[in-house]
Amino acid sequence: MRLRPASLHAAWLAASARRWQRCALALALLLPGAARAQAPAAAEYAAKAAFIYNLALFSTFPDARAGLIRLCILGRDPFGKLLAGLEGKPLGDARMTIAHPSSGRDALKQCQIVFVSASESDTVALLAQSARQEGVLTVSDAKGAARMGIMVELDVEDKRIAFEFNAEAARAANIALSSKVLRLARMVY
Repeated sequence: MRLRPASLHAAWLAASARRWQRCALALALLLPGAARAQAPAAAEYAAKAAFIYNLALFSTFPDARAGLIRLCILGRDPFGKLLAGLEGKPLGDARMTIAHPSSGRDALKQCQIVFVSASESDTVALLAQSARQEGVLTVSDAKGAARMGIMVELDVEDKRIAFEFNAEAARAANIALSSKVLRLARMVY
């Protein structure tokens, strides 16, 4: 059977359309997988941002400067744009503000709450000790941070935020956390 030129063109178009459909299907299968892989991390840090806000809401700080409670992110920022929603939110008579200082020393001088990113794991113990002297609430999601003196160590357990609390470090920094929040702690040191 011989194909006429019009039939040959139609066959070529049909084959080309099938190739495009296969490519589109392959992309459709690959892209949602990548989006799903990023979605849990975004959801995790959205929950951690909300937790930090509530932690600030139920804490008393020895140094609330001019009606501001400043949350500093020290190291690589795992939150991305998620913290933008906390900027200006009320905390009793104060408002929350966000900063990204360049060093631990700057963070301890400027902030009432410091989130210590996992990228700063080498300096956690020194930072935790200095935070006690400066009256700064420290939070991290690095494994073992609470045992090294960070006041609140965040973790995800069964798709929920769990935390360990270093009460000795908080007392030394003159930071009080509501008993309502402390009852939720997985571990208190």
